[in-house]
Amino acid sequence: MKKFFMKFLDIRVLSVIFAILIWYYVIGVQGPIITRTFKVPITPINLESGVFIVNSPENVNVTAEGSSKAVLGIKGSDFTALVNLAGKSEGEIYVPVDVKPPTSAIKVRMVSPEKVKIGLEKITTRKLPVVVKFKGKPADDFMPASPIITPDSVILTGPLSKLDEIESAIVEVDLTGINSETTVVLPIQLVTRSDANISDVQVNPRSCVVKILESNPAVSKTVPIVPQIKGRPFQGFGVKDISLNPGTITLEGNLNDLSNIKFISTAPIDITGITETKTFDSTVVVPDGVKVAGSADFTVTVEIAPVKKLEFTIPLTVNYDAVQFDVNVSVKEIRVIVTGFEDALSSISQDSVTAVIDVSKFSEGTYIVPIQINGLPEDTVISIIQPETVHITLTKKGTG
Repeated sequence: MKKFFMKFLDIRVLSVIFAILIWYYVIGVQGPIITRTFKVPITPINLESGVFIVNSPENVNVTAEGSSKAVLGIKGSDFTALVNLAGKSEGEIYVPVDVKPPTSAIKVRMVSPEKVKIGLEKITTRKLPVVVKFKGKPADDFMPASPIITPDSVILTGPLSKLDEIESAIVEVDLTGINSETTVVLPIQLVTRSDANISDVQVNPRSCVVKILESNPAVSKTVPIVPQIKGRPFQGFGVKDISLNPGTITLEGNLNDLSNIKFISTAPIDITGITETKTFDSTVVVPDGVKVAGSADFTVTVEIAPVKKLEFTIPLTVNYDAVQFDVNVSVKEIRVIVTGFEDALSSISQDSVTAVIDVSKFSEGTYIVPIQINGLPEDTVISIIQPETVHITLTKKGTG
């Protein structure tokens, strides 16, 4: 019995000593278990050919756990956060984030968000003419004519949203000191709306050859006339259309002065308080250095019509993943008031107008979602949507 007791005691003592050694290794050598949150860059993989990512979050927050020695020795870029875009081609999608720790000694406890919203667009092409813009003053005895551009167009390749930001392709020709026919190679510049970033657009070619020819001292150019309207019609009326007769005007002058003129404005036309269609006699405002070839007089007809309202109620349509979720919506019908001219309002059919909310990419939860009204004519304005947003709850099937 005594030997058995001693043997049992030896096993217990050894177990305690072994446990102490393990504790010393974990606490003394590896350090205590700690938790830290890292900002981890997202890496898209398996992107389809001809598809471009137009918007995506750069990082996700990853909460990881491990010994202090392991956790304190790493940074966010040591993790991998992958979003698999295989089979995805266009639109806004929600993709799960797959995070891998740098070593097996570190455990990922939480990823926020678990899914990220990524916008995809098809790569497309667009052809634009190359326009020459002159600057500077040539020698007194030299008058440039319309230049010869080779090539005279440029091919742009990129996502459609980026291409839509591009207004024109130009080359700037500095005429300073030029006194004879000259050939220059110049870079093609893209003019964008509101200084939009178009770094993702490929330009082919990036430059062109411009041959500057000598011209007669005077040249002509035909440009559109743009009406300059001031004031408003009487309350309850609106401007339905504006027409000019003629709609264009021919100007004469030197090429340098004419090159920057894209249109000519009328003298101000005051429509304050009018309630019916009216024709005005008008003239144009001619810039310095050019003159009008022929008469500068023309007429502007301003069509005035009553502005009316149409009120109706339409059912709310909810687009959601009916396979996975049950849906509960705070309202069933939407009240809409539309403003416009009578002919536009009379073309509206309640069967063709829809009130839609799209939560097909949403996960389980409660959301406040704006309402989208579709099917209205372009020349009408929505005055009231009531309500403008709805509360919607998505519940996984079988849990409600």
